[in-house]
Amino acid sequence: MEKQFSYLKENFEVLSLSDAISQCESSSSLVFQKKPIVSLTIDDGYRDFYEICFPLLKKYQFPATFYVATDFVGQGIWLWHDKLKWIIDNSGDISESFVVEGREYNQEYWRDNKAKLWRELVSVMLRMSGDEIEDLLDRISFITKAQPCTSPVPEYSSVSWSELREMQDNGVSIGGHTKSHYSLGHLSEVEVKAQVTGCRDHLNQELGRQSRHFCFPNGQPADITELAKSEVQNAGFETAVAAYYDRNGINDRFSISRHGVGENWFGFLKSIWGIDRLGAQILDRNSKFDWGQV
Repeated sequence: MEKQFSYLKENFEVLSLSDAISQCESSSSLVFQKKPIVSLTIDDGYRDFYEICFPLLKKYQFPATFYVATDFVGQGIWLWHDKLKWIIDNSGDISESFVVEGREYNQEYWRDNKAKLWRELVSVMLRMSGDEIEDLLDRISFITKAQPCTSPVPEYSSVSWSELREMQDNGVSIGGHTKSHYSLGHLSEVEVKAQVTGCRDHLNQELGRQSRHFCFPNGQPADITELAKSEVQNAGFETAVAAYYDRNGINDRFSISRHGVGENWFGFLKSIWGIDRLGAQILDRNSKFDWGQV
């Protein structure tokens, strides 16, 4: 990671998301820009951001935006996809078969396909409501006899509110990522509003009232409905970001395209120099991140 930070320091102007959007919306500002602009954004609220990334942000004096699911912060709830992973990893055989969206999961399949079970089930659960997700997790936990603790184990631990305050005082903008990290595209209007405004209110209560940014959980087109965008805007968030890049770029402040940094040095360079986005523009398509890497 430090190699990436060093490269950005030498070749790019790293701005806060607010400053980057302002610069990009002002054509006169871009004319005099000596280096390309980059803004750093990180999702979810895991503690390793504080332990690994935050010291580098301070060292290189980079601003960043850290989007957190507020019910997760402070060792609150599990993020549901982490709970599923823990249950699968700590399960033996299942005591009975179960069916999800017409697909049967029996004892033999569960035993022989653990390596891909998580991705299979997550891809289905992303299309469920929050209640449906929690009910399925409870059922799988019961029939596998893998009972997770109330709060996440260290491997999946969250940042604390005190750590968020420290980071906010040192150049990190703390943004919203809903309360529970459910896809807003599959919730009712009442649930969407509760997830968005509840997140905003919790951030204001713990960190003080100020302008903030928002990030859609999962962040694919199906997760970013007009209803969800409207609720985010009505809640007073300055912008909202997606988890893919497309031809629209930053034209829609409440569905801003983003680039993943890739899994290796070549992928990192492709992303920051815009090669991936150029391909999306040429092909006129959305280029989605792999969910498991977001």
